[in-house]
Amino acid sequence: MLCIDNEPSILDAMRVLLGGWDCRVLTATDLAAGLAALAGSGLEPDGLLVDYHLDGGNGIAAIAELRRRYGRDLPAILVTADRSVPVREEARAEGVQLLNKPVKPAALRALLTQWRVQRVAAE
Repeated sequence: MLCIDNEPSILDAMRVLLGGWDCRVLTATDLAAGLAALAGSGLEPDGLLVDYHLDGGNGIAAIAELRRRYGRDLPAILVTADRSVPVREEARAEGVQLLNKPVKPAALRALLTQWRVQRVAAE
């Protein structure tokens, strides 16, 4: 799982939470750092957890770029405090799940479980 958020404390919390669910987690404060983390790890992400408001861009654009670079429709969750209709519609149009802040661990876990079930069914 690649987590991108411009708040280091949120990244630390996500690393702990997801790590407790046996997820391997890479974190980054922006898209460039995320790409560098992935390159350095030699891994490809199975999923993306990205904040909407990033320094120098937004999460939907970051998700689109990661999908383009990896040549596949990576499962993605957009995390945001922005509850506006345009953000919801843009996320939906890009096939991105949306979780509003504050993120409830149970809601996040449900989405991750759904991804795993879909991946197993596709194999």
